[in-house]
Amino acid sequence: MFVASTVCFLVFMYVASVACRADREPECSRFHYEEQLLEKMVRMEFNVERIQQRLDSVSESCAKLDDSTRLTEEVKDQVGSVYTRWGQDTCPTGSSFIYDGFVAGSHFTHTGSGVNYLCLSKEPIWANGSPTASNVGIIHGSEYETDSANIWTHLHNNEVPCAVCKSRGPTMMIPGKNICYEGWKLEYHGYMMTSYHGHAGSKEFICVDSEATVAEGSNSGDQNGALLYFVKAVCGALKCPPYDGNELITCAVCSQTK
Repeated sequence: MFVASTVCFLVFMYVASVACRADREPECSRFHYEEQLLEKMVRMEFNVERIQQRLDSVSESCAKLDDSTRLTEEVKDQVGSVYTRWGQDTCPTGSSFIYDGFVAGSHFTHTGSGVNYLCLSKEPIWANGSPTASNVGIIHGSEYETDSANIWTHLHNNEVPCAVCKSRGPTMMIPGKNICYEGWKLEYHGYMMTSYHGHAGSKEFICVDSEATVAEGSNSGDQNGALLYFVKAVCGALKCPPYDGNELITCAVCSQTK
């Protein structure tokens, strides 16, 4: 009887122990799940902080890049290049206007004085005391000589305007083309002009705007001065083709963009 009672007691204790563990199992599993969830949340928060740090770093780099870009643009604005737009008294879009004036140079019959065309200011300022001299070089206004051409005949004998402009990059004049090369922006295009080949006074070649106008206060009277003629090629040492002795030489003024 005692043995049977003992066996029954042990069986009861074993069953109770198993039941207790079974009752506690869900509670232990919930705790473990919550612990894992908390751990994942901590890791996620840590990762978010790292991502935020990277974003802050990228934002800082972008800000520096923006500053660098602005600085580059400012440097371009400060450096740039100054050029003359012959035949117009305004500057192309994207270039800064400095001043406008009148094209001038030495008389077409004179062998002395300067050989270049100038853009004389419309607002001359004289030196104090009105100094003067008797032996001097002489400068004349410029006129279009276009009566023998099939274009610009309405400009013939009128005076020539000009504008001095500042581009955002280095500039060059390309004779023989009316477009720019890759990496260069067109400021304006037009025709090469210079003095007549039979005149005594030689002049430089300049690029006169294709939309040439007349100078302020101009008249069509034949006053002569520093004359401007179109330019043609002479075949021989200058190869035809690509050149053509019957065509007017074009030109383009370009500013560098790259």
